[in-house]
Amino acid sequence: MNEPHPTPARAGGRGVVLGRGLRLVCPRCGTRPLFRGWFRMHDRCPACGLSFVRDPGFYLGSIYINYGITVIVTGALYAALVLGAGLAAEAALAVSVAVAVLLPVLLFRHARSLLLALDSTVNRHDDAPTEALPHAGGMLPDRQLTALAGDDATAGCLMGAVLALIILFGLGMALAAIFFSAAATPSADDPGTVLTGSR
Repeated sequence: MNEPHPTPARAGGRGVVLGRGLRLVCPRCGTRPLFRGWFRMHDRCPACGLSFVRDPGFYLGSIYINYGITVIVTGALYAALVLGAGLAAEAALAVSVAVAVLLPVLLFRHARSLLLALDSTVNRHDDAPTEALPHAGGMLPDRQLTALAGDDATAGCLMGAVLALIILFGLGMALAAIFFSAAATPSADDPGTVLTGSR
């Protein structure tokens, strides 16, 4: 008799599942890789059978993870180069733009893997066996519908909080850039400033 596939809750807690996401392995069993190339995913885990296929547009959510990490890394890099290393703003900007172009490509697989891991920790009831009611036209019972609706509400709140943090970080970086550019601009009252248009 075949053993039932372990669900994420039985296979480990949220930290374990997210750790599997960072290692690019199946979030349920943690034994097999998600990808068969740099950009192509397996359809399902050959070890536990978990399907990696989701609804159309699901993996677009990985863009938010990728964008958030890229914004944080490039913002911190720019600040470190200008404030810490004393690099000219133009040179620091060039390095940051190069990193902002390359980093999303390098993070593509990790962003997708983390999104799948997050989905596995939030939508815990998707792995539960469905109990379709034959007399109800194959509809799920109210108990399972309620559980799935609760999972979706949790996922929506989590994504909203992540997006709010990304927006706040972006606004903070914009304010910091305005502050430092204003501080670096010489004042007209500065006697060392040469005004080229006045005689």
